[in-house]
Order: sequence, then C-alpha cells, then structure tokens
Amino acid sequence: MKSLFPLAAVLATLSACSGQGAADKPAKPADKGMPQIEVVTFGLASSDPGERLYGSKCAYCHVGKNTGAIMLKKRLAPSQPAELHLRTDLDADYVTTVVRHGLVNMPPLTRAELSDEQLATIATWLARKDRK
Repeated sequence: MKSLFPLAAVLATLSACSGQGAADKPAKPADKGMPQIEVVTFGLASSDPGERLYGSKCAYCHVGKNTGAIMLKKRLAPSQPAELHLRTDLDADYVTTVVRHGLVNMPPLTRAELSDEQLATIATWLARKDRK
C-alpha cells in the first residue's frame, strides 16, 4: 500500500494556492501612514513656532511611518499613538531629558544640533494637552 502523504501534501498546497480559505479572513487594509511629502513639510505653514520647529527637527523620525514612530510603537500600548505630535501624555521635562540624553534607539541630540531654546519650544508644544 502506497503512502497517501505525498498526495495529501500536493492537495494541501494546491488548496492554499487557489485562495480557498482566504475568504474566511477579511483582508486587513495596509496602513500606509502619512505620505512622505507631508512628513517633510510637517509644520511649515503653522503659526506655532513649536510645531514649525518640531516639523524641521523631529518629524523626519517621529511623523508617519519613520524610525522613531516605528520603534515607539513597539514599546507603547496599542491604543497609544506613536507619533509624538498625536500624544497628549508628554511632559516638557521628559521630552527635554530624552532629547538630551537619548532613550533606547533615540540618540541624544547636542546643543549644536538643537539649541536649548529650540528644545524648550518643541517640548512645550509637545506637552500641550489641547493640541489636535
């Protein structure tokens, strides 16, 4: 008596390739995030100096599907946004400490990269609870 295993394997492969069973699971739409052009122009038209500075100094990592947001998403609760500008739980002193000393994958930024005045403006803007 010949083994039925090879026949079963072929049938399983054909079934998987035919798409049968895919109807059982609804297709999950891909989250494409913010288009990159919107990331690099984030805050440019804002009247708020904190938002403009955040856009020019932080958005390339922390807006859209970029490194800072991706890495934060791995550490945060699913309900908590990884993009910093969408959060309402940030404290200005915490932001300043993380920026100057780094945290996990976030490297510390020197005063040559971001002045104390610029950092204070960004941290104050991020700490605002009324931001939308």
